[in-house]
Amino acid sequence: CLIIVMVMVMPLFSMWTYPEQDWSMKSFLDVMEKTSSRAPNKFSWQLTEFGSFYAEKDYYPYSLRLVAGATVPDEVAALLPWSSEKGPPNRAANSVQMESGSLVAEFDFSKPNQIDSLMNVLLLLVVMVLMVGFSLILSNSVSAIVLQPLEKLLLQVRKMASTIFQSVTDMAVTMEDDDDEDDEDDDDENNDQNSGNAFGNETELLEKVVQKLAALSEITMNKNVVDAETMEGLGEDDRAVIHGYQGTMSEHANWKEDMESDKEEDEDSDYGNMLSAQKAMVENAGLSLDLLNSWNLNPLELDKARNHAAAMYFVGPHNHGITFDPIIMASFLDVTEAGYVKSVPYHNWFHAIDVTHGVYRLLRVYACEAYLNNYERYALLVSAICHDVGHPGLNNTFLIETAHELALRYNDKSPLENMHCARLFEYVSNPKCNIFVSLSKSQYQEVRKICIDAILHTDNAHHFAMIKEVQMMYEVNSEVLDASREFFNEDPEEFPTMEAVETFRQPESRKLFVKLLLHLADISNSMKPFRICRIWASQILEEFFLQGDAERRLGVPVQALNDRDKVNRHISQVGFIEFLVSPLVFAVIKLLPPTESHGEQMIQNLKTWHASWLTDTKPPPSDAEKKALAERVAKLEARFVDLTR
Repeated sequence: CLIIVMVMVMPLFSMWTYPEQDWSMKSFLDVMEKTSSRAPNKFSWQLTEFGSFYAEKDYYPYSLRLVAGATVPDEVAALLPWSSEKGPPNRAANSVQMESGSLVAEFDFSKPNQIDSLMNVLLLLVVMVLMVGFSLILSNSVSAIVLQPLEKLLLQVRKMASTIFQSVTDMAVTMEDDDDEDDEDDDDENNDQNSGNAFGNETELLEKVVQKLAALSEITMNKNVVDAETMEGLGEDDRAVIHGYQGTMSEHANWKEDMESDKEEDEDSDYGNMLSAQKAMVENAGLSLDLLNSWNLNPLELDKARNHAAAMYFVGPHNHGITFDPIIMASFLDVTEAGYVKSVPYHNWFHAIDVTHGVYRLLRVYACEAYLNNYERYALLVSAICHDVGHPGLNNTFLIETAHELALRYNDKSPLENMHCARLFEYVSNPKCNIFVSLSKSQYQEVRKICIDAILHTDNAHHFAMIKEVQMMYEVNSEVLDASREFFNEDPEEFPTMEAVETFRQPESRKLFVKLLLHLADISNSMKPFRICRIWASQILEEFFLQGDAERRLGVPVQALNDRDKVNRHISQVGFIEFLVSPLVFAVIKLLPPTESHGEQMIQNLKTWHASWLTDTKPPPSDAEKKALAERVAKLEARFVDLTR
């Protein structure tokens, strides 16, 4: 850009300078030369014309004389040498001499030379200003593109390194304790080897630090969970799944005080009576606790009364310890149910109950009461109820593409999720539905932040970033988490260990769990029995296809996953599990070992989808297609086996 601007600007400075080609001086001398020889009587008139021609010019002749030894007629010789009234220039450098056969003329170029010098100075100033300006622009661009992201990365590395070195310090203390025990057994032997052991311990610790930093760097630098090579080998259906799917909570400074107060509340409350009342309500509605406490619950198979009873049970105080008026909660659930669009095939009230059931089950399976406080668990369950309220059956990409009212209102930033959050707090602003009325102002503010953070992260655009967060949390705390997993494999009742609980209680860990649990429940259909998995898959695909029909009517591009004439239903589910669900599930297994059973069901569903594709696809797939998909399924199953071995 700088070169282009300079090419355009530089010629402007030649507009006021002396022209590079000026033949007037040479022409006048030639005319006067011929006049002196052919018409000497007219030489006087020609000499007058010669002087007057340059009267209004910036330069002028100041002298005309004969060349030494030249002969001219007497009339001409009598008029020479001729001098101008203006006189010669002050500096000899400003004098320009022109010569013909017998005449020599000298011109004063003082003013053109001054203008040339001035233009050169101005040109230098303009070039300097342009260079300084473009340097500032370049500096700001480099800062925005390179330095600021690098500073953020280094700040994150510094934070992780601090955590790692704290972990290393703890390991060093443990190793020193082991050395002390060995010293008691054999003092003489250890005295001879102290320096060697110390060096070995330091080397071992340094090696672990380097390994952690390398793993964290790899996670940070990898922009996509699906690498470029894999993307190149994917078919159109698989690419459609990936592209179609990708269409703050404050820190508790007084965690221990909160947990202690929670425990006191637990002790003061009569949970036996509370739980009995909840059980009676469920049984009176015709539901069994065994069904609610399993993954076999399918809200699509329940009537309105049973779904309402199930929702009341999931958000009940026995699951979090926060008391509320049952009548207010019932009103809140009724208003929320009315807020869901009944004609939407997937994102409807049944989906809300399904996800709330998923959060309820995950809170119990992961023993979250040990590290998430009462308000966090209550907020998560309420967020699950409202996480898709008002969903129109159209994704964010469609809303943005068509300049929908929601996209305009929320500036194209997660318009659906922002709307869901706003609806939730619009409902509780009504005293008849205010399920947070028992909370203090500070508690309400905390619960509000949790709900907003959890619901906003159900936007699938955050999916792969969440996978990275889970991976990084594992890498930073791998020793503690691996040990917790070993205890779980030996005795599931031992999960989580006290060390793992302390890790999970950290503010950053709890922030991640709040987002993770709701999002994991939101995409958990692929981890449920295939009978339920298949029903929900049919519902979501029908919703996608209805959006595709609307896109076709409006004349906007039909998103690949929304074209009912092109999408293979079985392949879409295989791709959904392979590229989207499994990376998150595999990462969560390392953090929360109880996820292994969900992963096992997910792999079983993957194999069932594969088998259905082989038998139901018309026309039948080719041998090459069969082989390619079989290899993908086998590869994913092998990864799961290696992970859980």
